[in-house]
Amino acid sequence: MKTAFLLTLSLMIVIGVAGLTKASSAGEQVDLVKFASHPEALAGRLIEVNARVIAISADGKSLELFDSQSRTRIAVRLTQLPKTERLALMQSDVRRVRVSGRASVVSGRLTIDADSVQVAPVVNEAEVQSKREGERRSEETESGVVPLVIPN
Repeated sequence: MKTAFLLTLSLMIVIGVAGLTKASSAGEQVDLVKFASHPEALAGRLIEVNARVIAISADGKSLELFDSQSRTRIAVRLTQLPKTERLALMQSDVRRVRVSGRASVVSGRLTIDADSVQVAPVVNEAEVQSKREGERRSEETESGVVPLVIPN
């Protein structure tokens, strides 16, 4: 009876710790327009940012992001990521990323110590529009006159 109680108690503690670990690793999506007015509000919090990549350092240890809505530049430190992930990021044709990690403010500038970096898909308006036009053309029935030559 005592062993069953201790086993159940141990299991509950492990589940509780696992739940706290999961909760602390999930970052909240941040509105960078609010950051521009109150930068100190994000310091020390786990956040998630989706922004455009403007620079990757040559050593692969940092990124420079830009959010066009708030006109904010964001420094991202990649030192916590495995070297293979950093190399893959440097070698890919990355344009937008979703970064999760702990935020800090250095000289009024947002800096994120990245826990994870995910490549976000880029939606190119020109491609979307050309696909729509192509679908419209295929839906329309095209008719035309084709001259026939009948040999004598």
